[in-house]
Amino acid sequence: MGSPVIWFDATTIMRLRSQSPVGLSRVEAHVLIGALKLDAERVGFSCYNRYQNVMEKLARSRVEALLAGYGQSGGHGHGARRPQKNLLLRALREIERGIRVGSRKTLGHARQWAPWDTKLVRFNPGDIFVLSGATWDMVDAPVLEKMINRDGVCLVVLIADMIPWRFPHQYQSEQSVSRFLRLAELAARRASLVLSISRTTSEDFAEFASEVGVKPGRMEIIHLGASSPAPQARQPAGMPEDLLSRGYVLSVGTIQVRKNHQLLYQLWRRFAEEGRDRIPRLVLAGSHGWLTDDLLIQIRTDLKVRDSIIVLNSVDDAELSWLYGHAKFTLYPSFYEGWGLPIVESFQHSKPCLASNTSSMPEASQGLATHLDPLDFMTWRQEIIRRFEDPSVPVSESEWIRSHFRPRSWQDFSNDFAGRVWSLANSSSNEV
Repeated sequence: MGSPVIWFDATTIMRLRSQSPVGLSRVEAHVLIGALKLDAERVGFSCYNRYQNVMEKLARSRVEALLAGYGQSGGHGHGARRPQKNLLLRALREIERGIRVGSRKTLGHARQWAPWDTKLVRFNPGDIFVLSGATWDMVDAPVLEKMINRDGVCLVVLIADMIPWRFPHQYQSEQSVSRFLRLAELAARRASLVLSISRTTSEDFAEFASEVGVKPGRMEIIHLGASSPAPQARQPAGMPEDLLSRGYVLSVGTIQVRKNHQLLYQLWRRFAEEGRDRIPRLVLAGSHGWLTDDLLIQIRTDLKVRDSIIVLNSVDDAELSWLYGHAKFTLYPSFYEGWGLPIVESFQHSKPCLASNTSSMPEASQGLATHLDPLDFMTWRQEIIRRFEDPSVPVSESEWIRSHFRPRSWQDFSNDFAGRVWSLANSSSNEV
């Protein structure tokens, strides 16, 4: 029997290739970058076909093309206030999507895949299958179990967080939470290696496994990397002319209920009520997530804040780097995180960050952020005002970060991840 092949799943960036980067697609992209450095004879790539419930081969050239365009403008347009989709229209599109997916699944089941179909991945016993993206919401757990039981595949899963288990009420549907729990339990029961991106996530996963009565196998922690300032950073189009002269603070992350943007809206509304006209603007950079439609409507229609809060739903990497580079400081009041990438990105640009004191965020910041209770409105208000009234505070914080922050690049992460999977594949081969 030959050496096992390592199959890297690319379903997340295939599905999200026309959208601006989010945390999980960014992670998968850098896993794939590391995979491309390994021995090409022992590496394959796959994408899940949700209509036929099978894994299809993805050509190496296709993966390289996806990565070459990753992080660039997805063609959605930019601007200070990208209009939010009408709620009824969003609901109708979800219904249409459900009908479309259902009909394609029906057609897919009607078409029986022939055993010689060249699109299918052909697994051999001992092959490694690596899942590192938004797997729980995209890949069917029973398909993975069949790969393990029937084909003898060794499963490697990257766990970014256990938030759907800890806070199911912060997700858009019970179905998505159920999908996550099924995959998490499969990883606990059957994965040959589980990689968690923080100590908090690793502890959460171990607690979940204990709750479902499972003692997981090999578990390791692997910290993410972060991007350095882009050499060709670019200001997003449509920004106010006085943005830099007035100044702004930045909060990066998908606009969803867990990220606690409600706190930031209420803070800027309070500043307006107090007549703090010289307060810098607040820029929210992140795609439109779930359970925030009401908040975004308030921001757009509230006369007191609509000129002070800028929502950017689509920025590419060059624009994001510009936003970090010119911000006075950053804010990250999330309730719970598996890591806290925007904190690290802020530090990569030498910008101080006020962040929550929960979960993995103190770990991600290396203890260098100002960590606050995400529910403590008055303390956030005081700390923000202190930095506005005394500009020397964020300046000294920036100097402290430059002196003490230990950066880890995405290249470090890519090489580290690839090395761990390669080691597992070789140890599995020796055992066979």
